[in-house]
Amino acid sequence: MKEEPDIVKELREAEKLGLLYNMIKSAMEELKAPTKVIEKNSENSSHMIEDFDESINADDFGSVGEKYKTIFENYAIAITLVDNKERIISWNKFTEELLNMTQNELYLKSVSSLYPSEEWQKIRAEDIRKKGIKYRMETRMIRKNQGLFDVELSLCVLKGREGKTVGSVGIIKDITKLKETERELKTSEERYRTIFENSAIAITLTDENERIISWNKFTENLLCLSRDDLFMKPVKSLYPSKEWQKIRSENIRQKGLKYQMETKMLKKNNEIIDVDLSLSVLKNHDGKISGSIGIFKDITDRKRIENEIRIKDRAIDSSINAVAISDLNGRLTYVNPSFLKMWGYTDDSEILGKNAVDFWWNKEVASEIIKQLFEEEGCVNELTAKRKDGSLFDVQLSASLVRDEFSKPICMMASFLDISEHKKAEEKIRRSEEDFRIIFENISDTIGYLDKHGKIVDINKRVEDLSGYKRDEIIGKNFTSLGVLKVKDLPKMIKLFRNSINNSKTLNLVELELKHKNGKKIFAEVSTRIIKDNNQKIGTVIICRDITERKKADIKLKKANEKLEMFNQELAQKVKKRTAEVEKLLQEKDEFIYRLSHDLRTPLTPLVAFLPLLEKKEKDPKTKENIRLLNHKVNTLKNLVEKTLQFETIYKSSEVLDIVDINLKEEIKGCIKNQLTIYDNKDINIDNKINENIVVKADKLYFEEIINNLLSNAIKNTPDSGIITIAAETEKDVITISVKDNGVGIDKAQLAHIFEEFYKTDISRHDLDSSGLGLSICKQIVEKHGGQIWAESKGSGKGSTFFFTLKSSF
Repeated sequence: MKEEPDIVKELREAEKLGLLYNMIKSAMEELKAPTKVIEKNSENSSHMIEDFDESINADDFGSVGEKYKTIFENYAIAITLVDNKERIISWNKFTEELLNMTQNELYLKSVSSLYPSEEWQKIRAEDIRKKGIKYRMETRMIRKNQGLFDVELSLCVLKGREGKTVGSVGIIKDITKLKETERELKTSEERYRTIFENSAIAITLTDENERIISWNKFTENLLCLSRDDLFMKPVKSLYPSKEWQKIRSENIRQKGLKYQMETKMLKKNNEIIDVDLSLSVLKNHDGKISGSIGIFKDITDRKRIENEIRIKDRAIDSSINAVAISDLNGRLTYVNPSFLKMWGYTDDSEILGKNAVDFWWNKEVASEIIKQLFEEEGCVNELTAKRKDGSLFDVQLSASLVRDEFSKPICMMASFLDISEHKKAEEKIRRSEEDFRIIFENISDTIGYLDKHGKIVDINKRVEDLSGYKRDEIIGKNFTSLGVLKVKDLPKMIKLFRNSINNSKTLNLVELELKHKNGKKIFAEVSTRIIKDNNQKIGTVIICRDITERKKADIKLKKANEKLEMFNQELAQKVKKRTAEVEKLLQEKDEFIYRLSHDLRTPLTPLVAFLPLLEKKEKDPKTKENIRLLNHKVNTLKNLVEKTLQFETIYKSSEVLDIVDINLKEEIKGCIKNQLTIYDNKDINIDNKINENIVVKADKLYFEEIINNLLSNAIKNTPDSGIITIAAETEKDVITISVKDNGVGIDKAQLAHIFEEFYKTDISRHDLDSSGLGLSICKQIVEKHGGQIWAESKGSGKGSTFFFTLKSSF
């Protein structure tokens, strides 16, 4: 329920105190003397009667009465009191001003006379006597001599002590200006709605939560969206996420306004369009944001046109051709970077405003071209241009007269191509053609050009020599009618020629038997190549080489080859026989060595056991020393026999290796310890640099044999205080192990033989303890493991390094 006017509240309070009853009572008493005239200047303009009910406390009445009278007289709203017969009995001063009436005109006047009849009937229809109150009812009243005006009327029924209706109070507020404002606002709204709905620009309204609450028809048409697609949807859904972030970054809610911001929007099918967006924040009377209005215009076509213009501008700026624009008087107004570069300038300020003819070597010719341009609308010509430094260069000019949409000339435009190199190239081609003709005429091969129908269009001098026909007897004839081909070969050659032309197939080194004009037989080797112009086949070139002498030589060579083949067969038989003999000798050698080793081992065994005992028992020092030397020699011989047997065993063995995972560092550490025990009299440092995580796949016993042999070899060949370094490198699944010393080294000539059986270098040749089989045994073991072994040395006295490879365990 709407809140009651303050005056109504005050009047209800007065009614409770009995004031209104006394006022009505006093007014009724005055009605008994209707002939009494009210003075115009009477101060008691409200006709309030000041006799009160005795039952009311005088003090209370005084305070409330004074308050009521102050409100009644000074309220800026008209107030009227009417009796039970609906006659005006009291009013405040503002009523007279509002109705343009005097006291005499108002007193006991029927209240219905203040209203047009239709408005009074509308008031009557409200049945206020039963309801008791009606406030803020819009109606119209009559202002004296001024016609009707709009008011807001509130009515309150007044009752006496017994509850009977004794009158009513009317509160009248002039709302003429408000109604005019409302009518203007309505007109404005109608105009706005007309503009809003019929605007060729999309408009959206959002609430404080940025949800779309209103839009015009153009929005739906532009975005292809329906009411269901738009109503109460977040406005950000109309934009790609990056564009919404860009809009957010403008901080428009704080700024209040942002207009002509270019962005992108989404249509229903997710098609992106370019728009020009203006946003305005809406605020309520408290200054809080209540929404926003967005106006966006489709600028997709404009952006496309701008982009096309930009591309065209960039194309002209980026063109490798020089471009210049001048006014109709020939003064330059624009040049692109290529023009500056071509003419040797760095800044267009050096050029713009100057006459175009100043940039040519022959100004008169340039002036003639400009005249021609006005007569013929355009021209293409070759001119000599002059650079900033005065140097000259050749240019191909393409110029045209530019007209506006009304065909009026507005400027001249020209593009330029530096053809200096082209001119040089043409000269080179001319010279090249001359050189080609010289080569063509003097080459040893026979060359002829045929069109695609087989007609001969050109030949070199060698054709006359080969065929016996003169040039004028050949040019213009078809190759089939010349008479140089044998009749039986004609169908074949015609087929080959057609296939070559139709399928672009070349003919490579076909041998033909030709006939000289004098009937002499000629052998020739023929090849063809297709000739094309603008990717169109126009003919073929035929190259013939006289191979008559070569054919004769081939016959002789064939006979010689036959003799050679017979010789080769005989030689192959001899080689086969000799190979069998060598294999037999090698087998006999192996058997001999094996038997010899076994035969030597038998007598050596007791000697090895007996000689140390004999040496121990002998007292004579000289004899004891001789026995010791004999014992050393026997052990050397035994070692040689053992090594020989070992080599033969490994060489011939087909046994399967016992492959296991070996930690390289730990295994070599044990081998080093053993070798240092054997050679404890040598002061040598052995550095084991192998990573402790490297594991190889190998037969453990054979692996120890390799390391012991290589270490023993290094120790023997390294002087005291020397250094031996053992290292390993991993590459994919292969481990390369190296044993490096700084000892005697190996000559380049000896490196190729050190892995051969019983081979000793010059330095170790006198070492009777060496069998010459250690490195051979290492080679056999490594190769059985699928690895490789080799040695490197920079020469005598520069040390050596032995390498071998094994497979990694990982």
